[in-house]
Amino acid sequence: MKIKTKNINNTIYLKALLFLVPIMSVLLNFGLDNDFWFTINQGRYILNHGFPTTVISTVHEGLSFIYQSYGTGVLFYLIYKYFGEIGMMVLLILIAELIDYFFYKLCYTISNNKTISYIITIVFMTSFSLFFLVTRPHIFTVLILIIILYLLEKYIKENKTKYLIPIPFLGLIEANMHGIYLLPLMIILSPYIIDSFKFKILKIESSGYNKKPLLIIFILTFLVSFINPYTYKTIFYGLKSYTSFMKSFIIELSSPSIHDLTGIIIIGYMFLCFLVYYIKKEKLPLRYYLLILGTTYMALDAIKSAPFFMICASFPIAYLFKTNKPINLQSTKRQKIIASSMVIVTTVILIFNIRYVDNHNLSKVANFLDKHNTIKNPKLYTDFWNGSYMEYRGYNCYIDPRGEVFLKVNNKKEDILVEYYNLQNTNNVNYKDFLKKYDFDYLLLNKESDTLYYNLRNYPIDSYEIIYEDKESELWQKKTTS
Repeated sequence: MKIKTKNINNTIYLKALLFLVPIMSVLLNFGLDNDFWFTINQGRYILNHGFPTTVISTVHEGLSFIYQSYGTGVLFYLIYKYFGEIGMMVLLILIAELIDYFFYKLCYTISNNKTISYIITIVFMTSFSLFFLVTRPHIFTVLILIIILYLLEKYIKENKTKYLIPIPFLGLIEANMHGIYLLPLMIILSPYIIDSFKFKILKIESSGYNKKPLLIIFILTFLVSFINPYTYKTIFYGLKSYTSFMKSFIIELSSPSIHDLTGIIIIGYMFLCFLVYYIKKEKLPLRYYLLILGTTYMALDAIKSAPFFMICASFPIAYLFKTNKPINLQSTKRQKIIASSMVIVTTVILIFNIRYVDNHNLSKVANFLDKHNTIKNPKLYTDFWNGSYMEYRGYNCYIDPRGEVFLKVNNKKEDILVEYYNLQNTNNVNYKDFLKKYDFDYLLLNKESDTLYYNLRNYPIDSYEIIYEDKESELWQKKTTS
């Protein structure tokens, strides 16, 4: 006797993959980002001393400072303090699942097509996870942007103002979790305002939906963004840092290049999106064109803006496959092949990109210094990358990865980042004069990339001696005079 079985809907395989991609991404590639350490160091300081207005944990005094991501710093610190790396891993998975879910809902809202929504979301999430699913404040910005886009599309589709009500609250959260991105986020969403006005210029025609509640909500969102410890300064602080010098020095502020893997992924993602648009050759609403053009420029200008392009160029693809009625395609051999292929390809990509960022080497240096240091508030030289962790361990360092903090335009005192750049890359700063100026108690030298290490090794000076060495670092101490 034959037992009848239900014809399993093929989207169940894609749904399973949709759920598993964020988990696999975090488990296979989890690591505490280098910026994580100064983030939680700031969070710890805020809980103990309040909101800082000058830079903490450096050898420099009185540098003006605005901490735009204080909410993230406090949250990350509390989770790491009580739950350690496991807690951060769980948080990252949770945020990734929410990004995954709302991006799918966004695609489905404009397409009514489950299958295509699953596929677009899986491709987006896999690409996003490779480089941008890390312990930094921007994960909250990405989530908030996607939720706002989803609410806006629901408002346009159903013409119900209730979908706009959460947007000011999301803007308030953004202003206190990652305030530097509130203004760019508002600019990204401006196409929805433009498209709400009814007009036609040549072949360009807007949608002309109800604009009054939309305008009110956007004004409210902008106003509530000033409800933060630093008011308007939070929003505009970092914008002064986007100079040609910063773009040449900070990798994430540079343009994507085919000479590195990150650039290849970003450019390849652009090519894939534009190829789909070219093949389909269907007209899109004006807001989508504006979103795609604007975020394409942003992504080509700076690697850190690539997630905005991935979001705003991906979800409109779902519109190209929209249906009048919700559909749920039944299992076919072709769809099984597509689903199976996506599972294999996604898994291979994530495994190929396995990485783990840790500070085990620096923890050994810090432990050694904790044990042997007898100086109160010692001054420690670190390079750009190592400063973050050593500051978290309680040492006042020369510099850390917050490039904008060490620019005179922001700190109101000195271009320390320019000085560091010249020390590492030019002859404009003599290393002996540099050491004499700061009179460091200790020097933590990176063997692989620190020019100061090569100078001291090849042209040593009598005032410092090596007290610790491992495969990656050397720790030098200033000699005491008898």
